[in-house]
Amino acid sequence: MAELAARSGLTVATIKFYLREGLLQPGRRTSVNQAVYDASHLERLRLIRALAKVAGLPLDTIREVVQVVSGQSSILDAMAVTQDALVGERGDEDSEDVEPAAAETLAHVIEARGWRYQPGSPAHSAAIRAVAELQAEDLTMLVDRLDDYARAADAVGRIDVQAVAGADSLDATIRGVVLGSILRRPLLDALVLLSQQHHANVLDQEDEHA
Repeated sequence: MAELAARSGLTVATIKFYLREGLLQPGRRTSVNQAVYDASHLERLRLIRALAKVAGLPLDTIREVVQVVSGQSSILDAMAVTQDALVGERGDEDSEDVEPAAAETLAHVIEARGWRYQPGSPAHSAAIRAVAELQAEDLTMLVDRLDDYARAADAVGRIDVQAVAGADSLDATIRGVVLGSILRRPLLDALVLLSQQHHANVLDQEDEHA
């Protein structure tokens, strides 16, 4: 266990806590107080660490993700549970009922992209709320370009899935989903800001030469 702690970056006490909570599978016993751990244990600890330290998820939610990964779930099912955990629980009211105009606008965009998705999922509800907020602020110039944003999101989503598809285990795949989703956001936001600077400069130069 000392070696497992050193390689995972976690303390022995933390690993023992995960064992007691059933998040980490027991090692193979070699004596009363000795057990052997392998690469699967290290992968599981890395997944738990990503869920707890990076994503900041509570223990019960981490347990839900780990249970799905430990079972006979498909990658799609495991990713769905992980996405729901990262976005958060749905509210008491369905976003489609509360924001029907935004839901309809988003539905047209999703249909145009041909996306196969989970209606009513936390991600779907979050997208409806985001469109509703744009509409409430009368940001027509952004709402009118929603399909362009969806096209850009489609490219990012494809890159994300392709990046984790070659992982050696489901634990590694889901860890990639968690870390990629959390750590990619600030990078992508910063790249968008840099792009805005570039295109604003281009527009300004065009105005000067007009």
